[in-house]
Amino acid sequence: MLSLGQKIRQRRLEKKMTQGQLAEGLVSASAISQIESDKINPSYKLLCQIADRLGVQLDYFLDTQERESYLEQTTSHKLAKTFLLADEPQNAVPILEMLLQSQQDNLDVMLDLATCYTKLNSSQEAIELLETVMHQALRQEDKVTYVKAMKMLGGLFYTRNNITLAKHYWQKSFEALQEIEVVDKFLQAEVMTNLALVYNHIGEFDRSLELYETSQNLLEGSTNLHHLAANYMGLGNSYFGKKEYRLAEDYCQQAITIYKNLNQVRQSILIKENFGILLSERGDNEGALQTLLECLQEYTEHGFDSQTSNTHAEIAKLLIQMNSLDEAEAHLERAKQLCEPDTVYHAQCYYVNSLLLAARGDLHAAVPEARRALDMYYSVEALQDYNRTSLHLSDLYKQLDDYKSSTEVLEETQIAMQKYLRKKGMF
Repeated sequence: MLSLGQKIRQRRLEKKMTQGQLAEGLVSASAISQIESDKINPSYKLLCQIADRLGVQLDYFLDTQERESYLEQTTSHKLAKTFLLADEPQNAVPILEMLLQSQQDNLDVMLDLATCYTKLNSSQEAIELLETVMHQALRQEDKVTYVKAMKMLGGLFYTRNNITLAKHYWQKSFEALQEIEVVDKFLQAEVMTNLALVYNHIGEFDRSLELYETSQNLLEGSTNLHHLAANYMGLGNSYFGKKEYRLAEDYCQQAITIYKNLNQVRQSILIKENFGILLSERGDNEGALQTLLECLQEYTEHGFDSQTSNTHAEIAKLLIQMNSLDEAEAHLERAKQLCEPDTVYHAQCYYVNSLLLAARGDLHAAVPEARRALDMYYSVEALQDYNRTSLHLSDLYKQLDDYKSSTEVLEETQIAMQKYLRKKGMF
């Protein structure tokens, strides 16, 4: 009895078609080759398209039992997607995991399951699954799925404050897009916005503005207000970096307005909080403090107490700069109470405590706190914060006239970064 792949190959040869001709507009020729070799199974939708192109009914490839099985799996996948759209990933996970047991090469199922893991804060499981998707998509020459996987990987590492890997994956996804003839404009805009975010973060503001503006042009006429708001926020941050403060404030206000209209109160407060941090970097400490205190009050009023750990820590940092050390300590204690253990916010508490102790002249006590922050930032892969804390620790040793330890810290950091990047295949 012929397998599904053998039936497709036999019918294709009867029609005197090449694999490329059968694949055109559907998948890659490589994917057809793997289907015909029974290395991967086509989705129900793709199998219907293949049957139509080969001029046969679906029954030509599947008997009644096989067809019912395909339909059942398709229905299950649609149900999982419905749960995802309803923001109920916990209900989608068991369905998708079950589907994956019988469809180990179904990249769409893998992407949806990775999305669920991401929403449920199971980031390591999501990363491992997306790396599998990325490699399989590359082998199957499925460039669109390859781009989607790398886009999601970049997002996961960005949330960990691992800017190095975020930039790596988003740059790769951007480059892969250039090789696709027909590209979904929304996917293209998403990738450009993500890459712009990273260029903004590393201070290349002209490049970030160029990418944000291109993304805006791609979204012309779009009703995706979430993406438009993200672009406005990015444009605001980029103009702030270029010291064009009026434009920066205008774009930030537009972003806040959109999020409020979408009833995304938490997101609008977060944008305001980021703007407060930017004000402190500009040197407007009073304005920054007022903005952050307003954010603190708004988080509390809307029941987002768990979100305020970072805000308290940022206020503490600002108060240290303003030499209001007792007030800073009070906010730091609140940040410690609210932060989840072994997270980037927990590491931030150690870092801010080190700043506070140093400001009070207790450099010896500041050193171990900086060490704790350094280790935790590395463990959660927050590389930007890891580097910043390394410089702070090195400076503490200098102030203690321990130049040997100061140099060793920087050398240890360099070795650790090389080891990490080598592990990720980037060094």
